Amino acid sequence: MARIVIADAGPLIAFASIDALSVLRGLFSGIYVTESVKECQGKPGIDARRIEAAVDEGWLVISHQVAGAAPLSPALGVGESDSIRLALETREESLLIVDDRLARRYALKQGLNIVGTVRLLDLAEQRYLIDSAEQCIREMAIVGYRISVEILNLIRSE
Repeated sequence: MARIVIADAGPLIAFASIDALSVLRGLFSGIYVTESVKECQGKPGIDARRIEAAVDEGWLVISHQVAGAAPLSPALGVGESDSIRLALETREESLLIVDDRLARRYALKQGLNIVGTVRLLDLAEQRYLIDSAEQCIREMAIVGYRISVEILNLIRSE
């Protein structure tokens, strides 16, 4: 298992939006996010407060190592780029939690280890941290996160 886990904004917000940050905490002892990812939490709301509480609890750690520079690619945002940069600093030891298709493709080209929200939900179900990955996916979709049960079915058929 990776020693350094880094989360991009999308998955973090998705878990927070359904009050499931505890799933991430159950899977990993600590997760790093860049300052730019923390800043792109969106408008103040319950998910932003949940993420801030995780930072206050100390298991979600803001990394100040990566300075917010220009995006690595025109297709990537600053938060995604900074998350990838942080993962590149510890390439062999890191795991990047990222869902955006273009960011995933870029990270894989750089030789990074990645995982997405659906795979983490499947793993959480296997470890009895949640009752149903499918239900969590549906809840995330209801709040507007672009995710589907079909991806879970694909993962489970592998």
